[in-house]
Amino acid sequence: MSRTIVVGDVHGCAEELAALLTRVDLGADDDLVMVGDLVVRGPDPSGVIALVREHGGRSVRGNHEHRLLTWRALHQGETHGAELSPQDLKVMKSKGLKRTARLLSDEDWAYLEALPLTLPLPCHEAAVVHAGVLPGLPLEAQTARTLLYLRALDEAGRPIEERDCGTPWGARYTGPPHIVFGHYAQSQPQLHPWATGIDTGCVYGGRLTALVLEPGPVPPVAERAIHLSSVPARMAYYPITPS
Repeated sequence: MSRTIVVGDVHGCAEELAALLTRVDLGADDDLVMVGDLVVRGPDPSGVIALVREHGGRSVRGNHEHRLLTWRALHQGETHGAELSPQDLKVMKSKGLKRTARLLSDEDWAYLEALPLTLPLPCHEAAVVHAGVLPGLPLEAQTARTLLYLRALDEAGRPIEERDCGTPWGARYTGPPHIVFGHYAQSQPQLHPWATGIDTGCVYGGRLTALVLEPGPVPPVAERAIHLSSVPARMAYYPITPS
């Protein structure tokens, strides 16, 4: 029976992605799903996209794809309809975005442009987003900003995008669906009753992690039945506090 393999933020680390897919023994019938941030900061963004496409993989759009696509659109004289924060405007000057843009083919750009903000996994009673969701709102009512940038909530339940502030949104979220997400790089996966975070900071010298789902609903954390697999980063490609 086919499995669903959900992979955390790769950030251009193609060698680590190849090693992880070998470790989980990805089969032709398995469904490969990515949580976004396929590119930027790591050494081989085009190689990552090629691997994902080779295996018929799907992905949601991450904040780094959002920034990269916005950067490209603005440099081509388009508005792209984006709402940019001061941090976004700063990132628009990033040498990393320019480097990534130079390495991508037309096919790569087309793949990134087509990425959705959410991917439902109905066979697992789950959904994949890049960053998070606000508790109490259905998936279709979440804003793009929330799906791309959310990390935590303040005491009043308002969204927080910064690191190390407030309460992780997953601790207050009660599904269904179960949400699998990335974005908030941690040394260990975030395991909440209704949300699983699998960004373990590969590009920063951590690990690349996959959530391996057998057929059926995502098992509850209390049963310790969640199957996680990971490989170490070859090096710290971007040894700066992630944002």
